[in-house]
Amino acid sequence: MGEVIRKTKGDKFVGWYVRYRDADGKRKQRASHQPTHALARRYLLEVEGRIARGLLGIPEPAPPPPSVAELVERFLREYSRAKIKDLEKYRVYARTALRRTLPLLGTLRADRVQPVDIDRLRHSLSKTCAPSSVRVTLDFLHTVYSWAQKAGIVDKNPLSRIEKPPSTASLDFLGKDEVQALLSECERRAAAGGLADHMRYACILTALHTGLRRGELFGLRWLDIDLHARRITVARSYGGTPKSGKARHLRLPDSVAPVLAAWLRLCPRTSAGLVFPIVSGTPRMGGDFDMLGLPELLAAAGCRPHVRPWHALRHTFASHFIMSGGNILSLQKILGHSDIKMTLIYAHLAPDFLGEEMNRIRYR
Repeated sequence: MGEVIRKTKGDKFVGWYVRYRDADGKRKQRASHQPTHALARRYLLEVEGRIARGLLGIPEPAPPPPSVAELVERFLREYSRAKIKDLEKYRVYARTALRRTLPLLGTLRADRVQPVDIDRLRHSLSKTCAPSSVRVTLDFLHTVYSWAQKAGIVDKNPLSRIEKPPSTASLDFLGKDEVQALLSECERRAAAGGLADHMRYACILTALHTGLRRGELFGLRWLDIDLHARRITVARSYGGTPKSGKARHLRLPDSVAPVLAAWLRLCPRTSAGLVFPIVSGTPRMGGDFDMLGLPELLAAAGCRPHVRPWHALRHTFASHFIMSGGNILSLQKILGHSDIKMTLIYAHLAPDFLGEEMNRIRYR
């Protein structure tokens, strides 16, 4: 049976304490934090009620809710999904984006962040970051809060209905004249140059006729190419899997096969059997790692500069494929898009896009 004790220090009253034997068998004494003896007695009865149910009399206080900075650090350590191909790379990207939120939100308690705080963050970021960077930052922060909500760390996600900057995605592709000028420049250099120029020509020609991503090109192995059957298997991106996480099988274009066959006779052998051996641990004939001198080649050919030159080649293939009457569903499979929405950005380039739709209305 417990008891209530009036505790003093010298002549000064400190408070009402309770003494009891806890469920673990230990004698304990705790402050009741109650103003009167009667309330302290009631508090003791509640403690003894917990002990009677096999619980510890006074539960340990819950840890204080984390700040946004602490929540972000925990997310970066613990978050994982089966669909993430390279978790370490994902965490690097996430850290870079989430770091932008910390100057404004980092010290706030994570459970007290409100939509108005997110609006303030978006407005602040828009002054120094591109709209796409703002969107990426808000997307990562939304993921942080969704994860924290499932883990019971916060009750709600303050980004659930937040308005994001509009997408500014554009199709940065080369026109036919630019493609011809680029290939002519590559071919001229290959005829007069060494291995590096031969590889650039084969690599750029393959990119323009297949739409492979840069990582897929530089992860391509000779065992993935069947020159006789004219088949190519896209099974890797550098040393990992393609962006979709799945391999895809394509027909090797007739214009690419003889160039690759000629390059096969010259290509330096690597342990991985790479078609374009420039990645770490193998010969770097390109000089500037995986840009392979493409920006300089574009300038020499008189082409417009591009922010992402290799991705511009992928856009070039997809855009000209659709403009030549290609099917949007076929393009999705060729490019390896997991969502048709990603492929539909090229739909407006189709020759019959909207076609006679605007002539449907006849007022007379």
